[in-house]
Amino acid sequence: MQRAKELADALNRNLEELGAPSNVRERATILSKMFDIPKQLAWSLLEGHLLPEDSLLQKIAEEFEL
Repeated sequence: MQRAKELADALNRNLEELGAPSNVRERATILSKMFDIPKQLAWSLLEGHLLPEDSLLQKIAEEFEL
């Protein structure tokens, strides 16, 4: 669970740097479009409720240079 929270913090920091709104629903929409994932999954990632599958985690790491 700690790793999911760390990922959420990193995602939120990076989205903030991109100028994304602070509202989690709006960020979830942006993240879902960036990675072609359902909004519910994006929201769960941003809230630190879960870790994505390895393939999605790799795409996120590459996009945000994590």
